[in-house]
Amino acid sequence: MKQNQILTDSQTIAKSQLDQDTKNGILSLGNQELNLQGDLFTINAALRDLDDAQRGYQAQVARGNRILQERLTFRQHAAALVQGYRTRDAAFRIFQNEKLERYKTLFDLAAKYAFLAAQAYDYETGLLNTDQGKSFLNRIISSRALGVVQDGQPQFAGSDTGDPGLSGALAEMKADWDVLKGRLGFNNPDGYGTTVSLRKENYRILNGSDGDANWRDVLTRGRTDNLLADPDVNRYCLQIDDGSGRPVPGIIITFSTVISDGLNLFGRQLGPGDHNYSPSSFATKIFAAGVDFDGYIGMDNPTTGTSSGGTSPPDPSLDPDALAATPYVYLIPVGTDTMRSPPLGDASTIRTWNVDDLTIPLPFNIGNSGYSSSPFYNSADSLTEPLFSVRKNQAFRPVSSTDAFNTSIYGGSGALLPSQFTNQRLIGRSIWNSQWKLVIPGKTLLVDPNDGLNRFIRSVKDVKLYFVTYSYAGN
Repeated sequence: MKQNQILTDSQTIAKSQLDQDTKNGILSLGNQELNLQGDLFTINAALRDLDDAQRGYQAQVARGNRILQERLTFRQHAAALVQGYRTRDAAFRIFQNEKLERYKTLFDLAAKYAFLAAQAYDYETGLLNTDQGKSFLNRIISSRALGVVQDGQPQFAGSDTGDPGLSGALAEMKADWDVLKGRLGFNNPDGYGTTVSLRKENYRILNGSDGDANWRDVLTRGRTDNLLADPDVNRYCLQIDDGSGRPVPGIIITFSTVISDGLNLFGRQLGPGDHNYSPSSFATKIFAAGVDFDGYIGMDNPTTGTSSGGTSPPDPSLDPDALAATPYVYLIPVGTDTMRSPPLGDASTIRTWNVDDLTIPLPFNIGNSGYSSSPFYNSADSLTEPLFSVRKNQAFRPVSSTDAFNTSIYGGSGALLPSQFTNQRLIGRSIWNSQWKLVIPGKTLLVDPNDGLNRFIRSVKDVKLYFVTYSYAGN
């Protein structure tokens, strides 16, 4: 029983202790609650700061987004403006470059024509072989300005310093030319008609039967199965190729000419009956040229001493060596032209030129004509055709007697008159040339060109050249 009493007291004590612990816990919780109530002001202030900070952050984010959007709008607007400027700038540059390119093309063309004019001036006068003359040509080559042009006429630039332009050089040439026409004798040339024999004066073969075999050897050596194999014939003879691809048999007689004291026209020692030209004239040029085939059977010739009409020979059909009545030949200069410089003082030098007989294109070519497919070299696209194409030589008719040539050189007006059977294609070329070629196509002799050439070699006893020339003294 005592034991139970002890147990009861222990439980009572434990319960009291529990109550006391509960009270202490409640008291502690109450104190904490009181402390918490004191911290609510601090928490509320912190919450307000946090809310302010969040709102400030969101405001900054919104402001940043607005800035980004404004920058995007600004960039788009600026890009549009820049693109517009770039497009306008590109268009400006394109149009500017087009105009500059057009100007450059036309200027280069004008410079080429000015240089050609200077070369023609030098060829006619022979005065630009000095240091000053070469410097004048360099002025044209190096010029990058047009200069002053008034009413289509080039004007003096007033000074040669700097770049006076192309007009200054052209005006100087024009002024000098106006004086030189009279001083060098261009307005009063000496005219001559001269007939020279290839057989006698060039090859030194005797006339008559004693030399016939040697002459036939000369013609045989010049015979070729295809004239087109000769590059000079192919280049300078107009339409000698009929386009069929067949060979063109013919004869090519090659010779040279010279003007020198003690030598005939072909450079042989001057002998009896030979012909030559005087070196006292600084230039002797061709006005017209003709060819005579002595002994040719069946050729039509004009009436001697008249400018119209003609006589036909007796019917040659029974002659085994008869040929066509109207053969054709080509006479082409393929070497270098040679002349002397005008002896303005006491000295005269020998000048040589490689002459290219070329075309100058039509400005508009309103007929849209076709031209040579193998030009010498091409120009810019500003022209209607290639700038320089080779002007080929046409064939012309020879005669069988030198009596057919017009012996009157000057007409009633004082102008040079060519013979009816002469060709003026070589007008202006110097008669002094390092190489000539007389081309005789067999197809103009007979339908069978080889038979025609055989008959030609058997019958023709001499080939003579007739030149109507004009010479300038140049003093």
